[in-house]
Amino acid sequence: MRFAHPQMLWLLIAVPAAAIGYGLAFGVRRRRLARLGDAPLIAKMSEGTSVARKLVRAALAVVAIAALVLALARPQWPGQAVPAKQLGLDLVIALDFSRSMLAKDVYPSRLERAKREIGELLDLFAGDRVGVVAFAGETLTYPPTTDYDAVKLFWRDLNPWDMPVGGTAIGRAIRAGLDQLVPLRALEATATGGAVRGQAILLLTDGEDTDSEPLAAADEASKLGVKIFTVGVGSRSGELIPEYDDKGKVTGYVKDPEGKYVTSRLAEDTLAEIAKRTGGELFHADAKRFGVEDVARALMSLKRTENDGRPVPRYDELFQPLVLGALVILCGEAVIGERRRRRKVVSP
Repeated sequence: MRFAHPQMLWLLIAVPAAAIGYGLAFGVRRRRLARLGDAPLIAKMSEGTSVARKLVRAALAVVAIAALVLALARPQWPGQAVPAKQLGLDLVIALDFSRSMLAKDVYPSRLERAKREIGELLDLFAGDRVGVVAFAGETLTYPPTTDYDAVKLFWRDLNPWDMPVGGTAIGRAIRAGLDQLVPLRALEATATGGAVRGQAILLLTDGEDTDSEPLAAADEASKLGVKIFTVGVGSRSGELIPEYDDKGKVTGYVKDPEGKYVTSRLAEDTLAEIAKRTGGELFHADAKRFGVEDVARALMSLKRTENDGRPVPRYDELFQPLVLGALVILCGEAVIGERRRRRKVVSP
């Protein structure tokens, strides 16, 4: 249960205040009666008044005040969640999980910084359907959804050593994204009578592709009308790739077969060409700036159509029974008299 206006609960201070007020009023009445004269005489004169009835009336008034305050706070009980109609697009986030993304030229590492920034980007979305492609030499996917918490959970604990094959297969990542977007386009066209929403792939990588023909995959995306926005993560000067033990401590740096340290440099030319061929845009993320705001602005330019967005819980109002109960209680308080009922004495 929740309260729509929880600030009104401060008025509950009126409940003990009213109880204390009634108690003080009863005490003042007793002292005034005591000052009038002989106690037995005063008791006989006031025996027609029922103290118990006064207490009942006071208690009913206090309960009615409490009920009215709770009604003002509008208590609500969660009902069935329903999807809210929102404008959105279809987006696949392709995130590089290759070992080169462990480089620390972007704090705390290229990969961890990318995860954080994407999380902030998702907080800006509403009705967009978002899927995920985690890739190295092969891909792992999560289907498009408007449940962004589930999306964040998918990649939260994922690391390069969890990937089945090493490397950086950007082309495979793009094709995996298209495999998610194309079926959605067909469903959307059927549901809307031909209207098609914008579709895009957000590719975050250091750009060092190995053997997956990323430009050919970009041409496929262009033919399908899918724009690719690329984010180059890392420095242009290059950075060593750390190695970790089972406890997550750095044990050294990656070397090639000849024993030389491997330096990971941002392959920006490839990423720029991918974005150019699909009508997207290239962004650069380094230690100083990641550019999430720029990515969000670019995505806002894409066409959106109406769809079922995040499930929104519906709440049932509970203030009506409280108001009705308070009115009944006040009516009961009003009809209760303070005089004792006199027993009729039947003459013999």
